[in-house]
Amino acid sequence: MSRLISVHVAKAGGTSLLKSLREAYGDRFLAHYDDNPADPRSERWLAPKRHFSGARTIATGIECVHGHFHPGLWEADRTTIFSTLLRDPVQNVISIYFFWKGAAAPFDPLHEYVLKNSLSLLEVADLPIVRDLYHRTYFESFDMRRFSLIGNHDDRAAFYSRLSRITGRALDADVHENITPPSEERRAFESDPKAMRALRDILRQDVKFFEKWAR
Repeated sequence: MSRLISVHVAKAGGTSLLKSLREAYGDRFLAHYDDNPADPRSERWLAPKRHFSGARTIATGIECVHGHFHPGLWEADRTTIFSTLLRDPVQNVISIYFFWKGAAAPFDPLHEYVLKNSLSLLEVADLPIVRDLYHRTYFESFDMRRFSLIGNHDDRAAFYSRLSRITGRALDADVHENITPPSEERRAFESDPKAMRALRDILRQDVKFFEKWAR
C-alpha cells in the first residue's frame, strides 16, 4: 500500500482537493491542520529543532494525509507518494490578502496582525512567513525531488488527472471550494503594472521556486 502525503499550501486549491480526497479515500483519509507552518504559533517556528527532530507515525489504516504541514512531519518510505498543488506566488499572495480582508474574524495571530495594522498588500507580501511561503515556510530543507507530483494551480485538471493515475483513486477536478471572491480593489491592483512588478520583486525567491518545481 502506497500512502499519499498531500501538502495543502494556503489559497492554492487545497480546500477543493481536501473534499475530493476525502470522498475518494473515505475512512482511510486523515485531514491534518494542527501543524500549519504558516501559523506563527506553530511548533515549526517556536521550536524548529524539536519540530524536525523526529517524524510522526501515520496511524494504521490511513492511506492519505492532507493538510497544512511541512512534508517532513510524517514518516515516509520509498513507496510514499508526496504531492502538492502550487499557485503562481504573485496570484497566491493576492488571493491570501483579499481572502483575509473579507474574513469575518482572524484565523490566527498573523491574520490578526494584518487586520489590526491595516497592512497593504505589499506590506503583507513582505512579512517573512508570506514572502517565503514556499521555499521556507512550507518546504524548507525538504528534498523536493521526493515529490511524485507538484502541480500548477493554473492547470488543475492535469494535476487531478495525474494524481488519480498515481494513486488509483478517482478525483473530482470540478470541485471548487473556498474561493476568494472577486473585488474592484483586487482588479485595480492587478491592473497596476508598477504594483504588480513590486509584488513580484518581493516574492522573487518564491517565484524562482515555483518556476523550478511546479509542473
